[in-house]
Amino acid sequence: MTVKKMPKPAVWLAVFAFLTGAVVIPVRDVKISAAGAEAVVPAASALTASGAVSSTDAVRFDLIKHEMRINLSGGEASLDGKAVKAATPIKRNGRLYVPLRALGESGAVSSVAWNSVKRQVRVVSRREELNFRIGSTRIYNGQGKALPAENFTIPAPLLIGGTAYVPVRALTFFGLTAGTENGQLFWRWSEKKAQVLQPYWETGEDQAVFTVLYAKELYAPGAGSPIGSGVWFSLVRKIVGKDISLDGSLYNRIQLSMPLEPGINPVEISTMGMAAAGIRIRRNVSDPSAIPVNITDEGKRFLTLESPVSGYLKLKSGDSFTISGKVINPPNLPIDKLTVTIQRYVPDAGDIRKDFTTVSTKEIQVKNGMFSGSVTFSQSGSYRIYVNGLTYTTFPGHGPASVTWANLSAEVVE
Repeated sequence: MTVKKMPKPAVWLAVFAFLTGAVVIPVRDVKISAAGAEAVVPAASALTASGAVSSTDAVRFDLIKHEMRINLSGGEASLDGKAVKAATPIKRNGRLYVPLRALGESGAVSSVAWNSVKRQVRVVSRREELNFRIGSTRIYNGQGKALPAENFTIPAPLLIGGTAYVPVRALTFFGLTAGTENGQLFWRWSEKKAQVLQPYWETGEDQAVFTVLYAKELYAPGAGSPIGSGVWFSLVRKIVGKDISLDGSLYNRIQLSMPLEPGINPVEISTMGMAAAGIRIRRNVSDPSAIPVNITDEGKRFLTLESPVSGYLKLKSGDSFTISGKVINPPNLPIDKLTVTIQRYVPDAGDIRKDFTTVSTKEIQVKNGMFSGSVTFSQSGSYRIYVNGLTYTTFPGHGPASVTWANLSAEVVE
């Protein structure tokens, strides 16, 4: 198995900054057998092989296409092939204008609101907020500032019979494809959704192998987990199915492999241009003493850890354990202390990257190259413990970050 590890601080910000808002739908809670990564799913919830959904699919990424059509002569309109009511487009000075109310009613944008004082229509899309003022060729942002004229100038919107109209070309600002054909005005758009098919499972293996179903037009997904000294990204990606027909669309299926640490592992699955989907995998360990403390590549240069020996501790509330060992000072940079960061697992409903939150930090002094300190757990739960050495500056505004030299996990019961 090949995986890539990146430093923890600010990695999520850097890697997933491209992700935009999309709907994430948890579908059901499914448990995988401890023997491996083969999901135990009720037969009724899985289609046949010629269908699409596999028992190993953890997430499904959909690209749902929509189309609104309005007869230019009036009287008829359709949304995704179903008859609807809509105001009729109008022509002025050789230009075609679309009623903004119909744009909102189609669902192509999130909302359309009229401001009678400013004689302005506020349109909020999944991309941004734009404001159109009756009689003005300029377009304004959410703060009321005119956007650059060279890119955001249109024929002036109209107000006729209490309905606001904008030229059809304005629809492109919202990522829509618009035009006319067969005597009809149309606009098309797509909606991206992520369905979490298996939000949680347990395994006795040290890695998870699962598949992701994704619309063929989307980028192939990847997976990452904020474990150990940083964020692990799976480089084991294998397309195991192509052109799978489901609900009138074509999908591909990709197999992903992720290393697992003992205990709970939050895993984020993402594809470019969509909000990520989160799943959680618990790795059960029968013999905690067989799990070593993870010494990072950076830590191996400077740190020798003598205690604890095991990288997976089973403790009771109120118990303590000792962190001790030796430090080799880097050239011209004496180290007089180590920082121990303790994080506790508290599932976050909106973002699995926030599942492990820091509950305490402790400084352990280094004297003559030796250090020793104790950590006490007052509350039950799943924990991650990080032994941090040197600090460095991350992105501007994010402050200094520590380099993790070692990490381990702990399960604390009452």
